[in-house]
Amino acid sequence: MQPEVSYSEKGLLLQVINGDAEAFSEIYDLYKDRIFAFAFTLTKSKEIAEEATQEVFVKLWEKRDQINTEYPLIPYIKKITYNYIISFFRKVKLDRQLQQNLYSNMEALRNTNEDELLQKELNKLYRQAIDQLPQQKRMAYTLSREQHLSYEEIALQMGISKNTVRNHMTEAIQFIRNYITSHTDLACLILAICIYRRLG
Repeated sequence: MQPEVSYSEKGLLLQVINGDAEAFSEIYDLYKDRIFAFAFTLTKSKEIAEEATQEVFVKLWEKRDQINTEYPLIPYIKKITYNYIISFFRKVKLDRQLQQNLYSNMEALRNTNEDELLQKELNKLYRQAIDQLPQQKRMAYTLSREQHLSYEEIALQMGISKNTVRNHMTEAIQFIRNYITSHTDLACLILAICIYRRLG
């Protein structure tokens, strides 16, 4: 069943079709991060994903009269993105490894939705961040988040005070957040949402 278009999106799209540049700017702000992330999952290249994002929205503006306001916009612009990237790689001579990576990414995309791919990227960075923690902080964080022990139980097991456990957790969570946001090429807004849901 086709998802319904929200009232606010439909209103913006109607304005865009009528040539309203400000409405188009709002659409761009709403979806540019998702399109960048989608392009990045296909190409694993920040530069190509950035170029694809710009080109896709230029094309959307040029073909705004073809927008169907009865359907959600995101599948439509994701299709434009997919086609753009296919066309891009047909025109550019690539080395064998980059071609293999592209085809692998596209094959994965056929069987995995966008959110799952983003989650995989996040999980990889998340594990890397935990591994970078000092031993005591890593132990406290792991006991809390993976073994679901209370601060009091962690304090008893580690032989430290409950307040020290609390400090370890605060510093560990802050470190993980900073590590993920500074070690990724994915769209910052999407990652921020994922990170704060995960770390809460």
